[in-house]
Amino acid sequence: MSNDFEFEFEDYDPLEAKPITKKSMVIFFVIDTSESMKGKKIDDLNRVMREIIPQLAGVGGCNTELKYAVLSFSSGCKWITSEPMIVEDNNNWKDLNANGITDLGMAFEELTSMLSRKKFLKSPSLSYAPVIFLMTDGYPTDNYKKGLEKLKNNNWYKYGMKIALGIGDYFDESVLEEFTENKELVVKAANSSQLAKLIKTIALTSSQIASKSMTIVSDEENELDYEDVEGNKQKEMVKIVQDTVSDDEFIETLELEDGWD
Repeated sequence: MSNDFEFEFEDYDPLEAKPITKKSMVIFFVIDTSESMKGKKIDDLNRVMREIIPQLAGVGGCNTELKYAVLSFSSGCKWITSEPMIVEDNNNWKDLNANGITDLGMAFEELTSMLSRKKFLKSPSLSYAPVIFLMTDGYPTDNYKKGLEKLKNNNWYKYGMKIALGIGDYFDESVLEEFTENKELVVKAANSSQLAKLIKTIALTSSQIASKSMTIVSDEENELDYEDVEGNKQKEMVKIVQDTVSDDEFIETLELEDGWD
């Protein structure tokens, strides 16, 4: 009797099997490198970033391709990474230098231009919503509202996870609240120990949460839609951030260590 199914296996080569498609997730670091960051602040930030980038490898699991992109702003702004870098292949941090003023609005406009599947992101079906992590120690010196208005019209921003870190005692907290749209996702680092703790916690945890898959089905079935999913991720991040800043050990660093001059 002939084998009617022989053709199914005749040309099959297991070595040519296609790998499972990974979903991409980008964490954007938007960093103030103005004159007020010069000295210990920028040195501390560079040190922490050198430590944290390699630790991001593997976050999100085997089905997530985690990338990072760095945008610095001072007198103008510039991408330190020419494109989102795959963490596993590019984990050497390029130290930042500080000088100039604080053109935050220009940074918002530049970020908006790259939050597109034609630029730094893939199609929604192949990407998780990004994490946008803003760090600054001062007040904008340009029209930040104009830049932020453009940013808020970007769908990647709308559904992305936004966290802001104020460094030292003289940053504009209201601006950071406008950026995150949630005052509980605005945190302060008063000294180098707190800076290290917050950057590490936020970078690692936000990447883990943002790359987490959650079931999405139709409204008729009374389950989560896309907005609900991203909202739940934000709530999870809020809890972790607030737990960190209220931790006794974190608070004690205020008494044990001086802040920046």
